[in-house]
Amino acid sequence: MYTNKLVPAKIVAVINSKGGVGKSTIAVHYAVAESERGRRVALIDSDVQESSTRWLKDLSDPVAVFRLPTPDDVMEQAPKLQEEYDLVIADGPAGLSEVTRAILLRADIALLPCGPSTMDLRPAKDSMRVLKQAQSVRNGAPRAFFVPNKLQTGTRLTRELLATAEALGLPVLPGLHLRQAYADAVGQGTVVWRMPNARAAADEIYQLFKAINQCNNGAA
Repeated sequence: MYTNKLVPAKIVAVINSKGGVGKSTIAVHYAVAESERGRRVALIDSDVQESSTRWLKDLSDPVAVFRLPTPDDVMEQAPKLQEEYDLVIADGPAGLSEVTRAILLRADIALLPCGPSTMDLRPAKDSMRVLKQAQSVRNGAPRAFFVPNKLQTGTRLTRELLATAEALGLPVLPGLHLRQAYADAVGQGTVVWRMPNARAAADEIYQLFKAINQCNNGAA
């Protein structure tokens, strides 16, 4: 378990215009990890598939889940949740909807997870356009970070993914490798550090969360 100090309440958004890039995996694992540290955590699920909602229901952890499917819901409720909880995590929808824009207008930190395939890289560039629009409106907020996902050491696609991150101009957080443990965690309704034989996945996702909390503290 990671032990960096608790941080002030922030809204952390996990966004990408494409589904299947790890948004819910990161959002749910981060919510549960912070809850285990004694923090009051709220998760906003704005995805029509409700993946995070169902996953957290299976987990039975004390993470409060709020379905906010419309832009007005996000704009009105996110600030209230920020006052009530120690951390708010927003799992954004697939597609560049107005809900995504609303989330970015409320978030303090935006995470952009992306896989190494061409089908993942192109939508990431589209997401950057919306992100920059929000930053323009808000004089630089939210601070945004790229999260490489489904990495495979030494492959051309992974090199292209990291090159894309550099081209987008976003700081790169510790990435996650392509591991069966992440898919199994969803199916089993659990998180990787509670699974046998998933130590590597647990170690790397904890490193990601350490980096996110350092970002929240202004140290990155």
